[in-house]
Amino acid sequence: MPEEPVFVRSGWGTNRYVYNHRNPAGIALIFITPIVTIGVMIGFQSSSQWSEGELRTAVRKGTERLNGSTQYVSPDMNLGILIRDAVQDSGTGPGLGLDVARAAVDNDGHRYTVSTEDTDTRYCIRITMTRVHPNSRFLLLRQDHHLAATTREGPC
Repeated sequence: MPEEPVFVRSGWGTNRYVYNHRNPAGIALIFITPIVTIGVMIGFQSSSQWSEGELRTAVRKGTERLNGSTQYVSPDMNLGILIRDAVQDSGTGPGLGLDVARAAVDNDGHRYTVSTEDTDTRYCIRITMTRVHPNSRFLLLRQDHHLAATTREGPC
């Protein structure tokens, strides 16, 4: 008596192959496939959300990356994208889902609140800029600036 194949053509008028319920391996695949699929989807869902610790670590690493760096920016420019990129490039957390809101620009620097929908904690990043060439005549144009960045827990 020949053994049944694991895959057979569908009897529903299509040309696709399906698991054969007459083969023990086919029966095993019929039960194992949905279980594995559900497990993978749960894993993707949990890895796409920020935890409190991941956000804290990512914000601190992003702030360290910005602190002491030289960027081509203007004093009145919104640095939210620069902050978001630094936090996402930290290698911690899913990367997506960050909210960086500009809080204030005053004489002592820029302030931005970093948060996510997944966490309750907010972080305030303060950035001060110093021109690389302080004697430049064009004060409000984009120039190279040294950045000093600090962070603290809580909104700005």
